[in-house]
Amino acid sequence: MNPRYTVLTVFYCAGLFWLSSTASPIHFQPALPGEDKLLHAGLYGGLAFVVSMGLRRRGRPVGSAVQFWAPIIFAGLYGVSDEWHQSFVPGRTPDFWDVCADTAGAVIVQLVLCRYVWHLHRAPG
Repeated sequence: MNPRYTVLTVFYCAGLFWLSSTASPIHFQPALPGEDKLLHAGLYGGLAFVVSMGLRRRGRPVGSAVQFWAPIIFAGLYGVSDEWHQSFVPGRTPDFWDVCADTAGAVIVQLVLCRYVWHLHRAPG
């Protein structure tokens, strides 16, 4: 991974960790049911974007399967660790559906990047 993007990924993950360390992050009050899941998808889609860009700009090409799956797996596993972390934070509880939203956001970002930005037409996998 490109070193600059490695640093950016660490800072992004630290920001997510900070958000999940508070009892109520940024006093977010969803106006619609499930709106928090969209926030999760957006934040973890952003994480997948940073990781994907780091892979893409590393100086050596990676296979299309790695380019597609590695950011999704990273974001999904970080989402799992974040929910586990929240189980230790007073006022927070882990939520399986948050992990699903995290992973869905990463998948959507990767589909857009790989198909429409980088034109990796081969089916990933």
